[in-house]
Amino acid sequence: MRQELKFVIHHSVRRMLLERWSPHLVRAPYTDRLARSHVLSQYYDSPTLSFSREKHDGIPIRNKVRLRTYATDFDSGKAAFLEIKHRRFNGVHKHRQRITNVSPADLSPSSWTFDDPEMGAKFGSLVERYHLRASAQTYYQREAYEAPQESGIRVTLDSNLVGLHPGERLTSNLLMDRQRSLMPQTQFVLEVKSNNELPRWVHDGIVACELEQKTIPKYVTAVDVLKLGELTGSGVYL
Repeated sequence: MRQELKFVIHHSVRRMLLERWSPHLVRAPYTDRLARSHVLSQYYDSPTLSFSREKHDGIPIRNKVRLRTYATDFDSGKAAFLEIKHRRFNGVHKHRQRITNVSPADLSPSSWTFDDPEMGAKFGSLVERYHLRASAQTYYQREAYEAPQESGIRVTLDSNLVGLHPGERLTSNLLMDRQRSLMPQTQFVLEVKSNNELPRWVHDGIVACELEQKTIPKYVTAVDVLKLGELTGSGVYL
């Protein structure tokens, strides 16, 4: 079970942390020369937004289902990943299926196929149980680093978070629309992920910058910003 620490930090703290941690970090694979990449995710939920409500209610054992690509749209022809993110208290386990050349057809759960029967059963169970359909999309820019001398350490900084409706395409206007923003432009979501105990240099940086664990739940915040949780007269979420 993977450990994740999440913090919301100001851009000045980002600079201080990277100065402290730079001797231990290198930019992650598949990022540009500034260690950045695009991240676009289509989330799936029940008609009553069960996954969003479970997060709001603080349910300690819960799932998220998403299709993620490291591009600005789903017809780029680039790779994408179907993911179940299973949280159990403070631990996270991810089930992942690669799609080599993503296209808009892959956005429909009815199109999903799996080479691994066990993986197919995991996704199929959630699709059937929750009647999954496309919900909010999120887009952000990610700065990603790895620690080559440590096992499984990954540091990411996410910025320019925006929420999108299902099927909506990212545009420069939407990227600058404050009503679609999921957090202030001066802030970053810092995530430190590890398969093992965190090394001392990570702890020292967290203490030196007086960080307290806090995050922006991207999917849930997008649901709120897009007002997807407003009830209709029939009691079904839009």
